[in-house]
Amino acid sequence: MSKDLVLIGKTGAEKLKLIISVSKKVAPKAVDRNRIKRIIKESLGVNKRAKGEIKIIVKKNVAYLKTPEIRVKLEKLFKKL
Repeated sequence: MSKDLVLIGKTGAEKLKLIISVSKKVAPKAVDRNRIKRIIKESLGVNKRAKGEIKIIVKKNVAYLKTPEIRVKLEKLFKKL
């Protein structure tokens, strides 16, 4: 858990199921919400070998961040998981 993202993991599934939740309070425009989801999916390219269910909840608007910055934040969360 960080101030920007929350990562919840659940093992047991054969494939990776990725759920990304971005509320309208975080990013009011659909364009921003979709951009956040796309950036997170791109930054998870390395961790797709994981199995199970991963839910990512976005708490702050991270649309202004670049893909490598989000990748670093997600890697820190995966280490805690």
